[in-house]
Amino acid sequence: MSIKRPLPFLSLLALSSCLFSCGGIITLYIDTVDFSITSPRTAWTYNEDTKIMLAVNADTNEVKWESDIAGALGEGNHLTVFMQEGRHKISAEIMGVRRELDMFVAPGASGGDSRSVLVHYSPMEIMAKQGTYWSYLHAHDGSAGGFRILNAGAGRIGSAPLESHESDWPRRDMRISMPQGGVPIKAVASRLRSYDAYGLGDSRAFFVVNTANQLGAPHRIEAELIYLSDTLAVWFPLGHRASDLVNECIRRVESHIIPRLESIWGNAADIDGDGRIALLFSQTLNDEGLALGFFNPADFFELNADAHSGSYNPASNEMDIIYVAMPEAGSAGSFSTGNIVATIAHEMAHAATFTAKTWRRLKDGNATAAREEIFLEEGWSHLSENLCGLGISGGNVRFLKRFLDDTSAYSFGGPNRLGQQDSVGARGAITLFLSWLFWKAGGVSWDATLPVELVDLGGISFLRRMVELPETGWKSIGLAFGRPTDRLFDEMLRELNDSRISGHVFDYAIDPLTGEAVDFFVNMGSFYEGDRTIHIGFPAAVSVFETSAALPRSVVFFDAFQSGANRPLVLDSAKNDGEVFFSYRSAD
Repeated sequence: MSIKRPLPFLSLLALSSCLFSCGGIITLYIDTVDFSITSPRTAWTYNEDTKIMLAVNADTNEVKWESDIAGALGEGNHLTVFMQEGRHKISAEIMGVRRELDMFVAPGASGGDSRSVLVHYSPMEIMAKQGTYWSYLHAHDGSAGGFRILNAGAGRIGSAPLESHESDWPRRDMRISMPQGGVPIKAVASRLRSYDAYGLGDSRAFFVVNTANQLGAPHRIEAELIYLSDTLAVWFPLGHRASDLVNECIRRVESHIIPRLESIWGNAADIDGDGRIALLFSQTLNDEGLALGFFNPADFFELNADAHSGSYNPASNEMDIIYVAMPEAGSAGSFSTGNIVATIAHEMAHAATFTAKTWRRLKDGNATAAREEIFLEEGWSHLSENLCGLGISGGNVRFLKRFLDDTSAYSFGGPNRLGQQDSVGARGAITLFLSWLFWKAGGVSWDATLPVELVDLGGISFLRRMVELPETGWKSIGLAFGRPTDRLFDEMLRELNDSRISGHVFDYAIDPLTGEAVDFFVNMGSFYEGDRTIHIGFPAAVSVFETSAALPRSVVFFDAFQSGANRPLVLDSAKNDGEVFFSYRSAD
């Protein structure tokens, strides 16, 4: 019998004979099949708990598969099968022609092993060994919706995610837009201003962004210079007296925040050439109640009120300056002294990182220099609060808790479930990741005689490489660290899951100057902020009996579940795009 196939699946060996009859030609072919095994592959390692694809590059289902260990595996040119642990010799046979290869099947997850499976089709089966498993779903650049785990038995029921509310104001700050086509201020000579342009008691007008309406007209505030040192100039609304709380903020910024931030990021650009960074306290932030402070990159570019100009920038104060709300007496919440000091540190970090990442490149003529993506820019500043020893008293720990209360609602590097590019939980997520990376890179130590000074052990070098790279966003994290960001993300999530199983209490580093936690992770314990207790435990888990969804660069943790003997788990997803992984580890 001759089976005709298009090349290359069928090869013509020989023309055996030609018979002429009734004016026609009868041609007899003697055929053989030329094919190869395309899956599995010899160099790959497979696992016994997930199905393995068997495929050949022949357009026929008359393919018989065998294993020297398992025997007959089935028929077809494309099928998936479970295979037991061991080194197999696999054979595929078509019409007597046989192809063979060696492959290795590793044992499934057991005895504390972690496994991660790419969910590239649905439904997908996993033959997990009998036992208790802790699992999570996470995405790289992909996403999943309507995800379910079928055939899973109930295990330990964890805490359900809390409903996310992103309307709790004020937040730490908000991102102020950078002027498009603005002219960077390059030299003091162009400013008609000397080093000592202002003295104590002098006053001037300031443009202050209306945080309730960024597109509207800015506030115009007359302010007086109330404090001047070699590193700091403080301005306060004219006609008002600075309280003791304001003076306390100034003292802490001068003695602690400025030197600590300089050791981490270096200096912000000295836009007005006075050798100092300026700070303006503004009641408008308290009244609007949307942000505790902000850094405005427009101040780094020349004032230009011509609306028809490509360099239009009508509200620049043409100086390196930070804006912050007034500290309020008796406040253990948003406007407490601790929160205000942490906000100043946060905004000063913005000024320094914007200088290194964007402004210097623009100043040097690189018109395409990009501003960092918002998730990473905010992550740097929130991490800076921790490294200044303000992670607890400044309220940073609340951002972490928001993320851990509902991890599935937030992406580590993109919009949250509601489509918001910036949110409290998202800031907690990226702060957690950056903190983990910072200490994996080596972290810091403290000068024994002068604890305000940090000694770089690799963590600061990692941060500075990020801001010095021209690349931005998720990829730049891995470029600075020396390994792909997705792989680092996977490692951190695996450690988080391992901590859920072990119940390990995180032994965080303590800032010798403030006595506060410097690095963030899970299961840190309870912290006290005024009259409130904030507990940082494990991430809230979703029941395996519920449907869930994964945003790009997000994670969903599941309750522990039981897997029965010889009963595959079925991963079912209504929507599945890109790289989405189901990871699990045995607790037995």
